Amino acid sequence: RFSPDARHFLWVSALQGTGQGVFQLFFNFYILSLGHQEGFLGFLISLPSITALFFVLYAGVISDRIGRRSAFLLGGILSGAAQLLMLVMPMPAMLIISGILRGIGMSLFGAATAPFLMENSTAAERTHLFSFNSGISTMSSFIGNFAGGALPALFAWLLRVDAQSSRAYGWSLAITTVLSLLALLPILKLHHDKPNAQRKIVSPFAALQEHRGTMVKLLLPSLIISMGAGLLIPFLNLFFRNRYQLGDGTIGMLFGFGSLGMGLAILIAPILAERWGKAMTVVVTQGLSIPFMIIMGFVYNLPLAIVSFFMRMALMNLSGPVYQTMVMEESDESTRTTAASLYNMIWSMGRAISPSISGPIQQVYGFDPVFGLTIGSYAISVYMVYRWFVWRRPRAIPAT
Repeated sequence: RFSPDARHFLWVSALQGTGQGVFQLFFNFYILSLGHQEGFLGFLISLPSITALFFVLYAGVISDRIGRRSAFLLGGILSGAAQLLMLVMPMPAMLIISGILRGIGMSLFGAATAPFLMENSTAAERTHLFSFNSGISTMSSFIGNFAGGALPALFAWLLRVDAQSSRAYGWSLAITTVLSLLALLPILKLHHDKPNAQRKIVSPFAALQEHRGTMVKLLLPSLIISMGAGLLIPFLNLFFRNRYQLGDGTIGMLFGFGSLGMGLAILIAPILAERWGKAMTVVVTQGLSIPFMIIMGFVYNLPLAIVSFFMRMALMNLSGPVYQTMVMEESDESTRTTAASLYNMIWSMGRAISPSISGPIQQVYGFDPVFGLTIGSYAISVYMVYRWFVWRRPRAIPAT
């Protein structure tokens, strides 16, 4: 039932997911191999989200005015340029500029994606499209993680350098730039577009004031969970290297199979949402991920840590497209882009603040307090969703 434009966009997600798999695997290692400390690394991880935090609502306005297709193209070009700048001129100032450009590109893509999927789907297949888009992106990360794990060794052999050198990691990350540019090709094939040159800039405060009851309840759990995730998730490759001394290839395989399992799990989200309801699906899947987080963080056993890593990844991320669909279905067409922008702003807020806090904590205390804070944030968020959308909820979210 997916429309032609929706299918074209799934190719974009597949190519970007593959590149993101490589990027997430080696970005941390690349920055540390340049001689920087975890504190600066945490700042760089936060920087795109910090930028997106301030730009994301204006990205929604730009998306409405120039159209989804043009917003995707502009966001893709900026992201590709940022990655190239990071590799060609890896000085601290250029790394900061690169992070800012990536944040702007992320904002444009994020603000346009959910409204685009909403506009190119009907109620019958909408949750499936959101889930399939997230799932195919995640499963494509499997290719990036799995194949990417061998790239530093390959470039080390070709360039006659150490496999953990900045040159080996830099050339490995260059693959992400190529994939970002390739992702522009299916974007050029998009046809269904709705530019709206009359769209006025709406401040986040005005949008929250207009829909404060529903929006606060939808966005606050996302903020809390994104702050907890930002403390830990960007550093999980360092966690496995530092605690269990795993090599790059092994970590690549670990993250690859994790992405594959997560992608497959996401595809069953619509089935669960139809059977249990969207809110209950979020509560159950996110709640079940918490025990696995506890095992991974506090039981010092590699096989258990790996199993818990897979289970947490699948369960926690299964609910993502379901929750995003909830946000979109609560909004009418005139406020949909604002709602999507607010949702992305909330995620950016958590991801902007937390990594810069987590880096110094890791330097002094290791990963134990990071796991504790993340687990606590997940538990609070799950309770909020249950309290507001499951227990004595006054009305169900309509399927529009």
